[in-house]
Amino acid sequence: YYGRPWSLNQRKILFETCLRFGLNTYVYAPKDDAKHRSRWRDLYTNEELNELRQLIHIAKQCEIYFIYALSPGLDISYSSEKDLLALKRKFDQLSSIGCEHWSLLFDDIENEMSQEDKNNFPSFAHAHVSLTNQLYEYLNKPNIFLFCPTVYCSRMAVPSLDKSSYLQTIGDGLHPDIDIFWTGPKVVSRQITVSHILSVNNLLKRCVTIWDNLNANDYDQRRLCMGPFSGRSLNLSSHICGILSNPNCEFELNFVPLNTLAQWFQSIKLNEKHRQYDNDDDNDNNDIFRLEIYQVDKAFNQSLIDWLPEFNKIKSANYSQEIIKIDNSPEEMNPKGASSSSLSLINDEDSQDSINENQMYSSSSKTHKMECDQNSIHYDLTIDDIRLLVELFYLPYQHGPNVQQIFMEFYWLRCNYNPHQNLNEWRCRAQLFHNNAKNISRLLEKLIKIHNRALLYDVYNYINDMNSTVILCSKYLHWIDDDHKRSLVFMSGDIEPWSKRGGLAGDFLDILPLGDFQSLIKSDLNSLSNTFIIRPMTSDDQSSIYDLCSTVCYQDDLSHLLNQYSQILADKIIGGYVSSSLNNNNLCFVIENDQDKICGFLLTINESENYDKYIQTKWIEQLHEKYPNVDQNFFELTECPQWIYDRYSVRIQIFIDSTMNKNNIYYLGAKLMKILIKNLSQQGFRGCHTLVDERFTLLHQFYLNLGFIDIPIIDQTNQNILLGKQF
Repeated sequence: YYGRPWSLNQRKILFETCLRFGLNTYVYAPKDDAKHRSRWRDLYTNEELNELRQLIHIAKQCEIYFIYALSPGLDISYSSEKDLLALKRKFDQLSSIGCEHWSLLFDDIENEMSQEDKNNFPSFAHAHVSLTNQLYEYLNKPNIFLFCPTVYCSRMAVPSLDKSSYLQTIGDGLHPDIDIFWTGPKVVSRQITVSHILSVNNLLKRCVTIWDNLNANDYDQRRLCMGPFSGRSLNLSSHICGILSNPNCEFELNFVPLNTLAQWFQSIKLNEKHRQYDNDDDNDNNDIFRLEIYQVDKAFNQSLIDWLPEFNKIKSANYSQEIIKIDNSPEEMNPKGASSSSLSLINDEDSQDSINENQMYSSSSKTHKMECDQNSIHYDLTIDDIRLLVELFYLPYQHGPNVQQIFMEFYWLRCNYNPHQNLNEWRCRAQLFHNNAKNISRLLEKLIKIHNRALLYDVYNYINDMNSTVILCSKYLHWIDDDHKRSLVFMSGDIEPWSKRGGLAGDFLDILPLGDFQSLIKSDLNSLSNTFIIRPMTSDDQSSIYDLCSTVCYQDDLSHLLNQYSQILADKIIGGYVSSSLNNNNLCFVIENDQDKICGFLLTINESENYDKYIQTKWIEQLHEKYPNVDQNFFELTECPQWIYDRYSVRIQIFIDSTMNKNNIYYLGAKLMKILIKNLSQQGFRGCHTLVDERFTLLHQFYLNLGFIDIPIIDQTNQNILLGKQF
């Protein structure tokens, strides 16, 4: 990650944790170790080398593969013998202290070469292949050698994944025993599917190693990603060389990500054992085993139980600087006995009473309380507290389920205050929000008292900021329900810095239309610049709405399909709506401009649950028959959980010509939603939802601007985003 590198002691604890969890590989690649990246040519000093020697020794004791990575891409000359010699010297230095596994990284660099390099190599990729192969041969073809390409996810591939000349050259030219890092469809991938990995493996001519950024947070200083490992099927295991998790910068806050990754891995190992048993002809009871399924919720809950005792271990804020005493005996440590005789700390606090590490907690209810045996003090941090903490800082594309509901509730309260209508309901729901705000405040108070000060200091700024924000939201709800509207914050024009965060960066972001819940309508937008007519849809409109759908959703990586099958994208996205008898024709509208051309439309399905059954049993089958040569996964259906059908039972699709003025697009979308909500409310409906391919970023943003919110589906296996709106 980019940030202050972890200390030797922190890495030692990490290795012991990996040993306990059953994880086996560590890549040393802190971007801010100057001699790893910006000053890669410089050799380490004796003091630095001694620390790395200790680190490698500890890793071997814990049976962890220690992989040293070098990142020379910022300024290397690929045709320079001097630079090649510098690389060899650097690896020789690490080899002399026991390093046996290597990685060469060319991520996050410019793809320009010097004129000398251009004279020697046909392309950037050829330069990478040549240099990497030379080093691999020089190191005598080590068992582990990992290469990170400059194009390390689908989104970076130009013009598309299957047509990337860079990746084709890497796959063709790199020695077949060199492993390649890959982050998935994106730098930070919501899901990584088997079909995606198969296409990447086919292109690179080997099974890739996933470099997983799901829990990385170095790109956003106000974000933590403490949630469970998810969005990766167990079926990936037979198509990849491994998974390496890029962590949160805050060392203490990676317990849940690593613990759940370990549970994912253990599920794979159990399945492998079962398959081995099934293949044993000497056994007659092959049917007694069932394949293990990785359940995110179950793994998350177990990780919280495992993490809870860590909060009350005595650990000072400066523990990372404590001196490590290494047992340099040649005997290897038994993984089952990671004892203090092999690895120990010289610690000023060793003489102090410590919390018994064999913490007791009751599983008779959802509340697990920690007990400090020595002093008979009952500490009241609970499993539910830790769950709330993690859900507040969950995953890049989703908040924790309970916190998501709190957020949705505030959004409803923000938009639905009416002193003359349903005020009692509003106040009851507001009270629930106030109670949740108090729970977050109580969580902060409990965290301040924990013995593990290192953990506290890693999380404190984040939870304190979150607490202040939610308190401000709570005060806002009190304010709008106050006839006198007394406030020093809201609408006063004289605000404190703490009520508006972000400094200069925040001011810049306020200018951009990025906010999911900020209205983009300007105060002077009282009319449209053109005349538009909204009318009911007819069967004669199908050709026009098909064309518009294909235009709005067009992506470069779909061009080859659309060139062959002009209607395939529209068939996939809206074909089921048009063909289904479940289509609510009374609530399907088109927008015509002053030239009588259709420039937008709205499709509505009231019975979305029955509609999905129709799609799965009939429409997808028809598409397979119509497009027999297209990968069947292209038509994959997103299955919604039952509560979506119950709470947001109506499914809609809105498409508006993206070449129009942005204000007009939003205004027309808002007008369609106003008509729709009025009609649906009269019929007793309280919410609607839609599905958007995550590649259609403008369409996704359009729905967010209309007041829809992202709804997490932890186990979804494709790239669709589910959005919902209550009214």
